[in-house]
Amino acid sequence: MSDVLGYRGKKIVMTGIASGMGEAAARLLLELGAEIHALDIAPVALPVAQVIRTDMKDQASIDAALAGLPAGIDFLFNCAGVPSPPFGQVELVMINFTGMRYLTDALAPRIAAGGGIASIASTAGMAWRDNLEQVDAFLALTDFTAQQAWLEQTETLKPDPYSFSKQCMIVYCMRKTSELAARNIRINCIAPAPTATPFIDKQSAQYGLDVYKLFMPSIGRFATPAEMGNALVLLNSNLASFISGLCVPVDFGYAAEVLTGERDNLLGLS
Repeated sequence: MSDVLGYRGKKIVMTGIASGMGEAAARLLLELGAEIHALDIAPVALPVAQVIRTDMKDQASIDAALAGLPAGIDFLFNCAGVPSPPFGQVELVMINFTGMRYLTDALAPRIAAGGGIASIASTAGMAWRDNLEQVDAFLALTDFTAQQAWLEQTETLKPDPYSFSKQCMIVYCMRKTSELAARNIRINCIAPAPTATPFIDKQSAQYGLDVYKLFMPSIGRFATPAEMGNALVLLNSNLASFISGLCVPVDFGYAAEVLTGERDNLLGLS
């Protein structure tokens, strides 16, 4: 039982580990004996096997990264993500979803049976049911050029570009489940509550901290990056070997309170 999570000696590809939740997850995985191949546009200080500078909104950059990754891997962690502002609609969705999808589709054939994919979505994406028509229109496009053109031509992303990108991630995750299950590969994502990371610092500077306190769980504080990283690591681990197709709220009960009518449904969760 010394390797109950099952990461010792496993090959892992991770995006977005320079800071925040991704960094916290990577630290834990390294402690558990994993071999991490990191893709990030920012400098990575952790002692990983390799770092490939990658721009997740650029197909050529991702292709170059793919060429430098192992032919066989065990797990993929999609942790890269940016806020809006400062990123505009096209860049944000391309980074948060299009690049993630392209990388995931390309790496899925390299993942060994029993492996998994875990991604960071958001509570802000949990209202996908009410926006499924627009999400489906975007998901129907399967290449970078078509998706970029659609984003440039679509004036309004509902309810906003960031939430839309996370709605797409959640629906993509669920729709990928059966294809991957046939190869004994799991795919899940987490929906974090507001977390004390550089990401929320940037957003709070724009919108004010009081806005984010509206979504604070009843525990009375924001989550730590480690609390989100831990959940992400758990989802891809042996302990979750029969869990797939889920978007798991990691919010200390915030979504439960909303869905049972105990607090206002400000995000339109359903």
